[in-house]
Order: sequence, then structure tokens, then C-alpha cells
Amino acid sequence: MLLFHRRLIALAIIFIGVCGLLSYQAVQLTIVQGAKRLEKAKARLYHTQYLPTWRGRIIDAKGIVLAEDEASYEVAVPWDIITGDRAKERARILARKQVGRESWNAMLPEDRQQIVDPFLPEQFAELENFWALISETGKVSQSELDKRIATIQRKVNKTTEAVWSRQEDAHLKRYGDLKDYKQRPIAEERSAHVVFSAVDDETAMDFMQLSEQHDDAIEVQHSRSRHYPEKEQTVFIKRETMPRFLRAPTIEEVHLLGVGDLLLGDIRLEIWAEDLERRPFNYGNDLGGYRDGDEVGNRGLELSLEKKLRGLRGSVVSDRLGQVMERTSPLGGSDVQLTLDIALQTRIEALLSPQIGLMTVQSWHRNSGLANGTPLRGAVVVLDANSGVLAMASTPALRDEEDVEGYPWLNRAADGLYPAGSVVKPLVLAAAFSENEYFEEEEIACTGHYFEHVKNAARCWIYRERHNFATHGKLVAVDALARSCNIFFYELGTRLGFDRLLSWYQKFGLTQPLSAKLTNSSASGSQGHSPSQEDVVRWKERGELAFETISMAIGQGPITWSPLHAAASYATLARGGIWRSPTLVKNGEQEIIDLALNPVGVQLAMKGLHDSLSKDYGTGSRLRYGARDHDPIFNVNGVRLWGKTGTAEAPPYKQSPDAEPITGLDHSWFLVMASGTNETKPSVIVAVLIEHGGSGGRVAGPIANQVIHALQDEGYLGGVR
Repeated sequence: MLLFHRRLIALAIIFIGVCGLLSYQAVQLTIVQGAKRLEKAKARLYHTQYLPTWRGRIIDAKGIVLAEDEASYEVAVPWDIITGDRAKERARILARKQVGRESWNAMLPEDRQQIVDPFLPEQFAELENFWALISETGKVSQSELDKRIATIQRKVNKTTEAVWSRQEDAHLKRYGDLKDYKQRPIAEERSAHVVFSAVDDETAMDFMQLSEQHDDAIEVQHSRSRHYPEKEQTVFIKRETMPRFLRAPTIEEVHLLGVGDLLLGDIRLEIWAEDLERRPFNYGNDLGGYRDGDEVGNRGLELSLEKKLRGLRGSVVSDRLGQVMERTSPLGGSDVQLTLDIALQTRIEALLSPQIGLMTVQSWHRNSGLANGTPLRGAVVVLDANSGVLAMASTPALRDEEDVEGYPWLNRAADGLYPAGSVVKPLVLAAAFSENEYFEEEEIACTGHYFEHVKNAARCWIYRERHNFATHGKLVAVDALARSCNIFFYELGTRLGFDRLLSWYQKFGLTQPLSAKLTNSSASGSQGHSPSQEDVVRWKERGELAFETISMAIGQGPITWSPLHAAASYATLARGGIWRSPTLVKNGEQEIIDLALNPVGVQLAMKGLHDSLSKDYGTGSRLRYGARDHDPIFNVNGVRLWGKTGTAEAPPYKQSPDAEPITGLDHSWFLVMASGTNETKPSVIVAVLIEHGGSGGRVAGPIANQVIHALQDEGYLGGVR
């Protein structure tokens, strides 16, 4: 090949390389960075005003609004006024006008500053007067206004540092050094910031008049504030169906604040760093990103439903003459309807209030560890037949701030974790029958203690000195469940074995993050505790696995769950073995699994649960005041009931931070399913858990009874509202 040809090829390669590089840069400028550069250019030529959006409403199952944005105004002040930079710039303008443009341009910076300084006091005095007018018009003290301004400055400065840091990293990654890097003002430094939010009409008009006297210094913007119309309620509770010592032919008026607060949650107007990382405001691509003054879900449903409730703000782009060039209307967030019945929720919260007495220690509780009148803590969950949450109450509630030791911010119904106690026994029966480990009408003898030569461990609850060490004798499944015989279920647990028993508990919902699934949230949620493989290996090595297995078969030992888990498992039985994850969102997504339970096993479990409440010997049938003194636990007419009591070992109890812990107490459980008399399957499921309450029948039972009455009062179970 001739030298000429080689040179020609080399030139062609160089030419192609240069063209490729130019093409790459063109793509970067026009496509990759085009939107950003276009927005920067627009920012220099046009003024953009952003129109506020609004959050979607939260509505209960019957259409009652629980949370909504109300129209209001907000007052914003530009950043350069907040920092004082505008006062400094006006002083510079006056100084330049005094000496003339040519002289000004010829001066050194320090000489210019000497000319500017005499003008500064007057400008800052005007700024001080401006803030005094703002304070007076907004009806806040100057010190309060100063705090708000300082907060805005702190947040913007923090955001600026974060943005500049990212820009520096990007510049360094691209160019290898920071030689040509320049810090440019970020969006927050070119914007007005909200000083007053939720401003009423009259105050907004005052600010509008003030803004006419101060050009470009005050922006009065349409806004919205979050309102919870049902949070304050008065409820009337009948005492005529309550336990004997609380019963009266009277109606109790209960005034509640913060109804449903633990569920609904609230919003905040402070933007956090994680908000900006999750969804930064983008002028061109995402008008739903976060900016200072936005409403953000802070906790509860407001937080878990943030993506659905949050809207997209609008914008008005105008040129320097004020002519509107482009307008984008705001788009509100989506409304979310819940399965929750706020009227039922309110009634149940009233029933749990100390004023009624069901949640304080009473003489008939026979709770030797706690004095009569001691406030109790606990939770109630009500599900419909499809596992929609009708009500979910926890006490102490957030309004009970004085009970700090009781963790009033914990939603015990969904996130409190407790040993399950005997309420798991129908699940064990259904599992054993489905695994062919128990057959219909098979008898298992209650001998009082499970291990032949060990009489003081693994005993039946009836095998106690106060019962003259009685036993249940030979029992079939229905009777064993109604009488809650431990020995019967120890045997079923042994037959199933540890692994299969744990697997069935998990099929019924144990270890599933049900509180997160209530709203299809990605949060972890409370899962309940189950033993690890390391635990199992250790128990095997110590010869303890057999005991842990039988303990687990009666809801003790290495498992915990929440009242929501318990209610969901009973709802699965009510549906014949179809598992549905509980939900708070109407028509929300639910995980649905057929557990393939043997129908006969389910029927036996349901019959045992029915007898538990309807037969004299059933552990859930009578509220016992003395040896032969009792009333029915349930006194509701026109319903069919299935249910189970439970008593579970509890950790030490502390009523206050300085109090000595009290040991030897039990948690109180009651699970009940109900339907109208014209229905064959349960239509509602109720779970009641009372921490350190003691007997499930004496403590949780009367509360479950009142919840069934409340359901009828609100039109469920054949009741008329």
C-alpha cells in the first residue's frame, strides 16, 4: 500500500472519530441532558409559578370522609428576602446610581463596598419593618416568625450542601478534577418559601393587600390543609348488657379525641432528606416531587398510602412581561376507600376507654397480681368474612399520653406480638385431621399430665389442686376443643411433629407481615416470632424438642403473633380453609391461598368452637363470679356464635417506669366468630387481647360480647342501625 493511501486512511479514521465524538456530545446535549438544559434556559427567560395540588381523601367503608384537604391559603416569601440578599442588592443599586456606571465599573470590589456600606442600614431597616408587618398580619409573634425563618434557612442550606456535593461528585467523575466547577444556585434559592400555611380567607386578603405595597416580596398562594372530620366523637354506650358489677339501666356518654388516630396517622409539612432522595422535585418530568411546604404522610395510613394520596402540582409559566406562556393544571391525589367502619371503630374505642370499666381490673377477674382499678392494655380486631378490617382498636391510645410505659404509639392490634395461648387449638385440630394424624370420633384420654412420670409439667389446665387434680377422661375432638383440654392437643402436636406443626401455623399466617399487607405496603410489618433452625438444633441436642413441640401445640413456647394474625387465622377456618391476607383498603389486593384443609376437620373445629360458647362445660360459655355463681358471657340475641378462650404466659408487667415489675401474670385472649341466625357461616370475626388480664373468659370475654353488641348496633348480624 502506498504511503499516500495509508495517510488517507489515517485521516479518514481521525475524521470518523471526531464526527463520532461530536455526535456523542450532540446526543448528550440534546437528548440525555436536553430536558435539564431546556429547563435552565426557561428559568432565565420565564418565570414559573407552581400551583398546589391536594391529597386524596381517605373514606370509610360507608362513604364517610376520614381525611381530606380543605381549601386555604399559604403565604410565601422569596429566598433573597429571607437571606437579606435583596436588601444588599438594593444598596448596591443605589450606590452604583450615585457614582455612575462608568466609575462603578472602574472600581475595585473593596472600593465598591465602601460606597455600598452607607446604604445598608436603611435597607435593613426597611427589611426589619417588612418582617414586622408580616408578623402583625400573620398574627404571630416576632420570635415565632424568626424561628420559622431560621428553620427555612437551615433546611435550604442543608439541601444546597447536598445538591452541591452531588454536583461536585458528578463533575469530578466526568472531568477528573474540579478546576472548572462552579457552584450554581439551586431551585430552592430561586423560589419563595412558605412562612404561613393553612391561612384563612380574611388573613389571606390582608396579605394580598400588603403584597401590593411590596412588589415581588409576598406570594399569596392557594393551598390546602389536612382535616380529619371524624377524630372527635361522642358515643353513647348502653350498660344494660355488661357484666353484673358494671351493669346498669343507663346510657354512658363517652367523649373521644383522636378516633382512629393510630390507623389514620397524620401528615407533616417538613420535607426530610429521604423524601428528596425518594422523589425529588423535577421541573420537567415530575411535578409530584417533594418541595418545601408539601404535605407528606408522616405515619399510619397517611404514610403507607402516600403514593396513592399524593397529587401532581400544576404550573404557570409566564414571560418577563407577565404574559402566560404555558399552563399545566394540578392533578389531585387519588381517593382511597377503606374497609374500616368508623362508626364501629368509634364504638369499640369507647368500650375500651377506662370510663366504661371493661379495661380496668375488676374483682371477678381474679387477677391476684394487679389491684382492682388498674388500667389494662390491649387490642380488638374485627374482620368481615373476606378479611376486610371493619375495626382495629388499641389501648392505651395516643390520647393517653400519660401512659408512656404502655407504649400508646404501638398499634397493638396489628403490631403487638403475644404468645397465642389456647386460641390456636382449632388450627391444630384442622391441621392434624388434614395430615391424617387424627380421625373422626377417635378418643384421646386426658390423664392430667402428658408425660407419664412427670406430674408437675405439661399438665392440663384442670389438673390443679384447686380442681382436686381432675382430668377430662376420654375425649373426642369436639369435646376436647370445647373444654380446651391440653392433653388432647399435646398428643396432636406430637403426632404432627415440630416441623409440620410449625408449617401449618405459617400457612395460617404466622410470620407473615400482615400489618404491611393491610395497605399493600412494602414495609416489613409485624410478622410474629417463630423458632429458627438454630433453635431446633439446640433443642434436639438438649433433648427438649418434644417439650417445645407440645408447648407450641397449645400456643405457648416459641411462637408469637398479633391479634390481627389470630383474627385472620379464624377467618380462614370460617371460609373452610381459604387464606386471605387482611386488608384495610376496599377492593385492595389480597393474597388468596387454598390451604387444602380436610372439610371434615374444619367441621369438627367449627363444632367444637360452637360448643365452647353454647355448652355449659365450654370454656367460653360462662362468666364465673364464684363457684356456683355465673352469667352467660354472651347475651346477644339473634346471632350464631363460635369462639375460643385463651390464656398465655406474659412477661413482667410495669405500670410506671419506677414501679417494680410484677411477674406470674397471663395475657387474656378471646376469639369469636358470629353470623346472623339466617346464615350458616360466620360473617364477622373478632379478636380480643388483653395484656396481663388473666382469664380469657373473665376478662376478654365480656369485651368480645360488647363488640358483638356494637356490631348489631351498627347494622351487622341482622341488627338495625
